[in-house]
Amino acid sequence: TVSTRARSASETVSARYLRFQQILFARWAMVMYEFEKALYADPDADLNDLWWDLVEKYQFVKRPPGPADAGWASKLHFTSAPCYYHNYMLGELLASQLHHYIVGEVLGRASDEGLSYVGDKRVGAYLRDNVLGPGARYPWNDMIARATGEPLTPKYFVQQFIN
Repeated sequence: TVSTRARSASETVSARYLRFQQILFARWAMVMYEFEKALYADPDADLNDLWWDLVEKYQFVKRPPGPADAGWASKLHFTSAPCYYHNYMLGELLASQLHHYIVGEVLGRASDEGLSYVGDKRVGAYLRDNVLGPGARYPWNDMIARATGEPLTPKYFVQQFIN
């Protein structure tokens, strides 16, 4: 078995890694979203410069010296799954909002410290009855408001990963 101390250390490292991963992804999603929006608005623009302008703005990565390369063209999502990245980010926002609601309203806890959903039938029942069960009965935004008591908001993602 794992000692309490080792488990605590592992949980701390895992939480930091998840936070890092989510913040990094959010910044990447902003690059992809803004680039696609600008690409469709003006496909004749200098897309190489646009790409690096956005990478510098959102990811704080400096463009390499010399002429801007077409790194954006290597992103398969532009051709095989366009306009997807904003959906990935919406999914992360929803996950944080559901987590917040489950912790406070379903489980009646003040914090998620030490929390595990594993084996807790209340969590499964909530998701079944309020998220999965209704299926396509409601538009997505309505389902979120019904399931969590409010429209989709980034505040719980920010609380979970930024603050």
